[in-house]
Amino acid sequence: MRSGSEISALEARPSPVASAVIILTGLALALTVTRWPLLQAFVAVLTLLVVTLLFLRPEWSLALFFSSGLIKEWLLLNVPLFARYDFTVAIFLLSATSLLFFLLRRGYLFEFKTHPSMLPLFLFTALLLFSITYTPSFKYGSAKAFSFLLFNWALFLFPILLVREEAAAKRIMVILGTLAISATVYTLFSLVKSLFSGSIIFSYRASFLGINPISFANWIGAISLLLITYLPSIGKRWHRRAVILALGVLLLALLAANSRGPMFSFIITLILLLALRARKIPGRKLMQWVALGLLFVVIALLVLPEQVTSRYTDVITQEEGTRNYTFFTVNTRLFAWNAALDMATARISSILMGVGSGGFSQVVYGQDVRLYPHNIFIEVFCELGIAGVVVLLWYLASILGDVLQTLRRKMTERMRSLFMAFCMAALFNFVNAQFSGDLNDNRRLWFFLGMVIALMQVIRSSSVEADHGSIR
Repeated sequence: MRSGSEISALEARPSPVASAVIILTGLALALTVTRWPLLQAFVAVLTLLVVTLLFLRPEWSLALFFSSGLIKEWLLLNVPLFARYDFTVAIFLLSATSLLFFLLRRGYLFEFKTHPSMLPLFLFTALLLFSITYTPSFKYGSAKAFSFLLFNWALFLFPILLVREEAAAKRIMVILGTLAISATVYTLFSLVKSLFSGSIIFSYRASFLGINPISFANWIGAISLLLITYLPSIGKRWHRRAVILALGVLLLALLAANSRGPMFSFIITLILLLALRARKIPGRKLMQWVALGLLFVVIALLVLPEQVTSRYTDVITQEEGTRNYTFFTVNTRLFAWNAALDMATARISSILMGVGSGGFSQVVYGQDVRLYPHNIFIEVFCELGIAGVVVLLWYLASILGDVLQTLRRKMTERMRSLFMAFCMAALFNFVNAQFSGDLNDNRRLWFFLGMVIALMQVIRSSSVEADHGSIR
């Protein structure tokens, strides 16, 4: 009779059919990327190896899918091929196939547990799709609705299907941290290089390889909060010190991104985390950590070039030009919010059902382009009316209620820290959604909500097993 470890090893081994599909998929992807000149043959082999790795490690596929917005933007800027082939679609298909084979190998394919939040999310998606029939921005509105249906739902469901144990969530956290550190070290290296070369004068916001600094700061902020929240539960001292060093690098990059929305969201979430942890941390130690954090911010503001911190400091400066620019950038948000609210309340029909998916851009700017109010609730009220807001609140409330119940359950401190880490990352993305992006820009929120639900199911299953064990 085989032991449990031997059975696990056998389950993790791909079947011949899976291996064949992996090889064929890798070759097909390689053929789309190259035309088989001698130099590009190496790229084909490398692509095959990467695809194989992603098939065998679905956590990596999911982490790349979560980060696809950053990777896609860089590819569009640097690789002409991806002007024709959408990277997000490619990584979605790869992640979905990898997940499917994982479920088949482990026998989880028909073990899907529903959650009360799925019904309101289904209704919200149905309303979003229906609104295409009356939106004045059909091009952007339909792209927005179908993108939400495909990618937001995938990022929400994939963690629920994949994470069946505490270790899987930890692996995803480690992978995200590794990706963030790699990107951040390169970003800071580029910043230092440009500082010495003199080209820094042409830039006032640091980001990874020239991508949108707001998206970069959002990504870095969420992963930083994951690590900060889980930090007290890291057992080995050198692991803890390595994470603290990594956090210093991540937070420096977050400051250098010069994005007020993500930074404000990070501070709000961090304050709430400290308030929740204040009871368990001795007052003296808490003050030491707060003082250390403030010292880090002061030193970072002094060390970083002035232009990459200007958006934090120019709001209190007395210089006319910088104050006018700051108030201009804030006023653009206020104008968009007021315009969206005026549009939503113009008629009874728009109050109830909104002006349709993406309709904000056509009504306010007269163009069927990707423009939005930069606030998730105002966006939903404007485009989907009271009906959309009610269903969205129902969706969020069903998750929040379950989170509060889960926190009252008995669990290990490490499991509690892991659960809280993903809750804090979700909260950060929720706060940031009030200042930046549209429904699809904020799809990382759906990923973290899916991770929270997955961990709640793990905690619930562990509690049931513990109860059964005590009865026996």
